[in-house]
Amino acid sequence: MNDSMWKLYMKVVHGAGTGDPHSWAKLDLTMPQLKILILLRFSSRLSVSTLAEVMNTSLSNMTGILDRLEGHGFVARVPSVSDRRSVFVKLTSQAQDIFDQIDHSGQAKFYAAIGRLTETEQRMVELGLQILAEAFEKPIEANHVQEAPIAR
Repeated sequence: MNDSMWKLYMKVVHGAGTGDPHSWAKLDLTMPQLKILILLRFSSRLSVSTLAEVMNTSLSNMTGILDRLEGHGFVARVPSVSDRRSVFVKLTSQAQDIFDQIDHSGQAKFYAAIGRLTETEQRMVELGLQILAEAFEKPIEANHVQEAPIAR
């Protein structure tokens, strides 16, 4: 397998999956703030300490970042039911709406591209995507892990 398959995959992901880059740019967020929102998007909630650890920053710095995100209305702090000292962070509906709008933009681009294909090509793409999705769901065996080439 060569690099061309990966490049094709990334071309598709960037072509539709990231939505409209202008929508991302309009958010006026710092990179750490954006990373936190993305982490929270794929988790129902995360503790402040987990976010600090994943982001490789101090709790005090994380608190400041979260304060700003909370001020924008993008995150909410939720006290832990089992441990009063622990606080969780989750996306607000406002932040989820932003992700949904960006996803919708990507979805529209995907449907437009698929619409330019013949029915046979559409079935081929669907089969290929189904095979790829199933491969992602299979457990990874240690002897099948392939190291990614280092970009230079």
